[in-house]
Amino acid sequence: MISLQSVSKRYGSKVVVRDVSFEVAEGEVVGFLGPNGAGKTTTLRMISGYITPTFGRIEVAGYDVVQDNISVAKRIGYLPELPPLYDTLSVVGYLRFVAKAKGVTRSEMNLELDRVATACRLGSVFRHEVFKLSKGYRQRLGLAQALIGKPDVLLLDEPTSGLDPGQIQETREVIRSFGKEHTVLLSTHILSEVTRICQRVAIINEGRLLTIDTPAGLQRAAQEANCIVLKVSGQTDNLRTELMAIEGVRQVQVEGPDEHQIFSVECDVEEREGLDAAIARRVSSEWSLHHFERQQPTLENVFLRYVRDTPGESNS
Repeated sequence: MISLQSVSKRYGSKVVVRDVSFEVAEGEVVGFLGPNGAGKTTTLRMISGYITPTFGRIEVAGYDVVQDNISVAKRIGYLPELPPLYDTLSVVGYLRFVAKAKGVTRSEMNLELDRVATACRLGSVFRHEVFKLSKGYRQRLGLAQALIGKPDVLLLDEPTSGLDPGQIQETREVIRSFGKEHTVLLSTHILSEVTRICQRVAIINEGRLLTIDTPAGLQRAAQEANCIVLKVSGQTDNLRTELMAIEGVRQVQVEGPDEHQIFSVECDVEEREGLDAAIARRVSSEWSLHHFERQQPTLENVFLRYVRDTPGESNS
């Protein structure tokens, strides 16, 4: 239903999205995960046809987004990060306005409004003015306008942004139910969001697609490596090199001031015999070791590792 082929977006000398390719199948719910500024919103805007890619090709339901924008628009429901609401209208008046803009006929109007209001749990505020709605209900109203017209594809940009925990849970349940009838691509910077809602997760950072996999697949990737956290004091200039020389150590990250540093040592989960002891012994031989902890692998670890390992590149 969604296909991106070597898509890039450039604003002048700045490259915001770099050679991104992936597909979303019919009825699939895919999470677009990355830190703020990673290129998620720009990618969703290109898929929606709101902006055009500088390079590459995007198709929605088999239609080219650039060459056949009208056909694509008819098949997309789009929720931007800030829902496009009109405060002077009532909830039902706003939904009626959107339905008319999307070509819903008069004979279908009431059934369609009842359908989206029920799906997004807007019944209790159906006659209220939009300006009186809470943040949670405004977000649900944004979801409802995206649903109008039964689009094949839903694009949701940070759909739970700014909501309290209760509102987040309710919104997640609503979105999860969408996957039964729609193809959904949603962006977020919250890992727990995609693992609870989505069938696959695409990780993006600095405009590059780093990986796309199921939550279970990412968990398996996380379990391929583990991390030991060391708190060390002393002149640690050469410690990173010493640790990297130990068999079984994959990578070492250093944080903190020079004389009280924290070393994150990525190493094999299947411990080589004496690996922990070898690390502790090497550190203790010349430095003061204050803390030693082997952390269990988590999805957060693998996400941070993908993001951390993104190679830096000039925007020119």
